[in-house]
Amino acid sequence: MHYKISQNIPTSQYIQVELKLDCQAGEVVSLQLPAWRPGRYELANYAQNIRKITIFSQDRLVPMQKLSKDLWVFRAEQPGEYMVEYEYYAAQMDAGGCWADTEQVYVNFSNIAFAIEGRSHEEITVAIEVPENYQVATSLVQLTHLKFWAFDYQQLIDSPFIASASLQHESYQVENSTFHLWFMGDIYFDMASLIEVFRTLTNRQIAAFGEFPAENYHFIFQLLPYTHYHGVEHKFSTVITYGPAASLTDPNELSELIGVSSHELYHFWNVCRIRPAVILPYDLSKEAYLQEGVVAEGVTTYFGDMYLLRSGFFSLSQYLAEIAKRLNREGLSQGWKHQSIAESSFDLWLDGYKPGIPDKKVSIYNRGALISLCLDVYLMQRHSSLEDVMKYMWREYGRQEKGYSLVTFQSLVAQCAGDISFVSTFFQKFIFGTEDLLPTLRKFLRDLDIVIRTENIPNSLGTPFGILADDSGKITQLHPDAPAYLHLMRGDQINKKDFTAQLLELHITRNGKPLSIKLPKTDRPYFENYVLIGEASNNPLRNQWMR
Repeated sequence: MHYKISQNIPTSQYIQVELKLDCQAGEVVSLQLPAWRPGRYELANYAQNIRKITIFSQDRLVPMQKLSKDLWVFRAEQPGEYMVEYEYYAAQMDAGGCWADTEQVYVNFSNIAFAIEGRSHEEITVAIEVPENYQVATSLVQLTHLKFWAFDYQQLIDSPFIASASLQHESYQVENSTFHLWFMGDIYFDMASLIEVFRTLTNRQIAAFGEFPAENYHFIFQLLPYTHYHGVEHKFSTVITYGPAASLTDPNELSELIGVSSHELYHFWNVCRIRPAVILPYDLSKEAYLQEGVVAEGVTTYFGDMYLLRSGFFSLSQYLAEIAKRLNREGLSQGWKHQSIAESSFDLWLDGYKPGIPDKKVSIYNRGALISLCLDVYLMQRHSSLEDVMKYMWREYGRQEKGYSLVTFQSLVAQCAGDISFVSTFFQKFIFGTEDLLPTLRKFLRDLDIVIRTENIPNSLGTPFGILADDSGKITQLHPDAPAYLHLMRGDQINKKDFTAQLLELHITRNGKPLSIKLPKTDRPYFENYVLIGEASNNPLRNQWMR
């Protein structure tokens, strides 16, 4: 089958899509558009972006029937070539969407390409009708300048592209693999320095798994003029959107770009190949409920940061600042009291990528990274490591294209630790359960001569009263254990604060009504900032952990 993608009116942001396929007489063809995409476990309903789908054979209109929100069916009465034509509104600029304008055509095939029942293993060619001076950044096999090939549907939906005359291309070599860097947007950093960081980081990650089974890998960057931060993993590439591009003159901002790149590169092994059984292969027509978010995103987040330390890009203090950020994000919510990380992973389809209701859930990224840190230190104390576990996962599951479960992961951790009892208890408490992770995290960091210290949130009612507000004075969060929780509401507008020795009096507006609320001072701190301090040490365990 063959796709052709063109752009009749660039300013409209519609792209025109044609799908040609040969059909047998009497064949019933089911055209299933994805409802979600790999790497983001929530329904996106891409069919809402389609306008005017028609089917032709020998210039005759073929009747079709729409059976669901994203499933079309037609019958091929005669043998021969059939043409499916439709328009897709490409106006979602992030690492998983589609965007078309006067400067580029950017497509994720998981948004626009049909899965056809019984024909998922057919080869697919793609022609991109754009000006001849456009370059194309993609991991698809290039047949000619603007024609590409995928060996099946799964490869197609995992191979995004950008076509533009403005693309800038660099590359570097590690062993037998070439790593391509494609940039759409203005560059505000030293390219040679960035490439050296990427080369060192890539070497360290490959050493962790022992191999990189790809001749080419593509980092595809959209450097935007406005604030943005997003990355999506693919089997032979990643798309990363970041902005504002001009902010990358700041070393801290550049560190963020390098950090998300490290995270997405680690996904080459973990998720793109070491994959939960429920998403192997991808069926993008319906939800795929999974508990393995702590592995898929938690372990990836941990190692994405950790390899910045182990490759020498981060100093210990810089790395600990990143862990402190994750701990502070976790500390702002009491969701861990109500939902385990396994349950939050399962509920990604419900509310996983938005704040949701107060104190309901946990982040599989942040909490998963902190859990992974604890497991890594524990395993090192048992003469193993989380790196060993993931290398085993690669050999036995990723390389073999076998799916795993959370129980599988737990068993492998126990096997590497040689202690089924401790690992079982840890998983029940912190992965399947809702116990407070902080004391355990504090203990394992202490074993590395790293201490967690707390400090008040500056210029805030958060620590003494459990009240967080934005710059305008609008209350955004209330600690459920604080007296304020019984008297204030999210959304209340603080107009004035009066302090006495034992009381805080707040003059607020609630739904247009002025109120005065008095709150007693307590001895308990509520919202606090966490700071991690690496004490001077020649601790062998810490040296091993940082290696």
